[in-house]
Amino acid sequence: MFDAERLLGKIVGEVMGGGRGTSGGGSLLEGLASGGGLMTAIGLGVGAFEILRERQPQESGAPAAGAPVPPPPPGSGAGVPPPPPPAAGTPPPPPPTGAQAKSDDGELARRMIRVMIAAAHADGVLDAQEQEAILQRLERADLSGEEKAFLMKELNAPWSIDRLVDGISDPGVAGTMYMLAVSTISLDTEKERDWLDRLAGRLGLDDQVRQFIEQQYGRQ
Repeated sequence: MFDAERLLGKIVGEVMGGGRGTSGGGSLLEGLASGGGLMTAIGLGVGAFEILRERQPQESGAPAAGAPVPPPPPGSGAGVPPPPPPAAGTPPPPPPTGAQAKSDDGELARRMIRVMIAAAHADGVLDAQEQEAILQRLERADLSGEEKAFLMKELNAPWSIDRLVDGISDPGVAGTMYMLAVSTISLDTEKERDWLDRLAGRLGLDDQVRQFIEQQYGRQ
């Protein structure tokens, strides 16, 4: 089985040109293209999104995300009881083993590759000539036969948005998926805009995060 994280780094480095972006925003792409690891790149993305949130002015006096909520006034009856303690003798679930964690990372890397391929199909046009052009650019990345076979299979059968977002709940993973989709295409058709809008909606991204990603990682 090929290394999906390594293949993702090749795609970012050769097809998308890792390191694009402004104001240091290319760090996530650079991490992927340099083989720094998918989870490291997601961590960089989470940090960037958190910085963005902290910079946003608070509206209507709402507390910042993560800020402690003031207690209700005495006698209001609005207090919320603390959660019950865990049952005695119930151990926490064991962390994933090294092999399981590696398998999970590989599946996530495949999902990231698939969202890029689906984005390339967003305008409904990706003929055999365009597919060949993509593979020719990847020739410089020294693809193995297994890697080429995987990409050809995915290029000929891109995943739907429903399938791409299934099971994705982590905000960092969602933001990274959207970043890769935005970085893959030139946003110059209504179909592409509509596809990205639907992807962002299904990933649960708010407008501030979406605008940040598009400004930092969008193709010019």
